Amino acid sequence: MSRKQFDLNIEKILEDWETCHAIREVIANSIDEQILTRTKEIDIFKDAKGHWHIRDYGRGLRHEHLTQKENEEKLGNPHMIGKFGIGLKDALATFDRNRVNVLIESKYGKITLGKSQKHSFEDIITLHAYISPPSDTDFVGTEFILKGIKDDDILKAKNLFLRFSGERVIEKTKYGDVLEKKAEAARIYVNGV
Repeated sequence: MSRKQFDLNIEKILEDWETCHAIREVIANSIDEQILTRTKEIDIFKDAKGHWHIRDYGRGLRHEHLTQKENEEKLGNPHMIGKFGIGLKDALATFDRNRVNVLIESKYGKITLGKSQKHSFEDIITLHAYISPPSDTDFVGTEFILKGIKDDDILKAKNLFLRFSGERVIEKTKYGDVLEKKAEAARIYVNGV
């Protein structure tokens, strides 16, 4: 199987999004997959080359997940962060705009990003996912490898999630958890974000 091109149908969007917002979307998808599949905690780490990795241990990303559509499985679960299939494409477009090199690996293939002509419209250049055969067909989960991001972007993204914030739950109620106030302004999390 040779490399295939998947048109993400994006020219330029989300000018106000920063790299940390794209990272937030990748982390949110990883957490959703962890919750849905009841697998171990996601990993977020920096390798010896300075590249950041975000990995879940779920079912693995497929090219079909690059389409924009509601996810019935997520819609039916009140604990999900994402539901509509928009966040991943937005994240990929933001990474591209900020010149972040992205490699996504799963047992279904390797995905990188690039710009190509739109099929049958040579005058329009759009963002494409380039899908290659997998390196390891037994790979568990999905791993994003991000080259060219700052450590601060990872910290900003992680700080948007309750599980990474260091906030302490002081009481649980039927409406939600009450958190210990750490700063002048209180924070509110919805489904952990």
